[in-house]
Amino acid sequence: MKIGYNNKLIPNVLSTKFLGLTTDSTLSWRTHINHLTTKLSTAYYVIRSIKPLTSHKTPLSIYHSLFHTVMSYRIIFWGNSCHSIQSFRMPKTVIRIINLMSDNQLY
Repeated sequence: MKIGYNNKLIPNVLSTKFLGLTTDSTLSWRTHINHLTTKLSTAYYVIRSIKPLTSHKTPLSIYHSLFHTVMSYRIIFWGNSCHSIQSFRMPKTVIRIINLMSDNQLY
């Protein structure tokens, strides 16, 4: 099916990003969740790298700025996707790392 506007054909694309949400031509959230997982992996690496160098408040602040904001943005749309489980596991791991760090600093 070809769709046009002002005598120009609109190209068919596999995925598009609109207002921070990536959707694909099948209307599944797999592309968005893969992009989200990549962002969360980078934040995970940052938190894990600075963990031994900083106090407990710094990784917690980074968690709220990088993880919480990314995860909570439009979760009402993609949260029920069957692919979303992979993106929900990573914040749990980061919270465990932050909590382990605070437990180790108490002693």
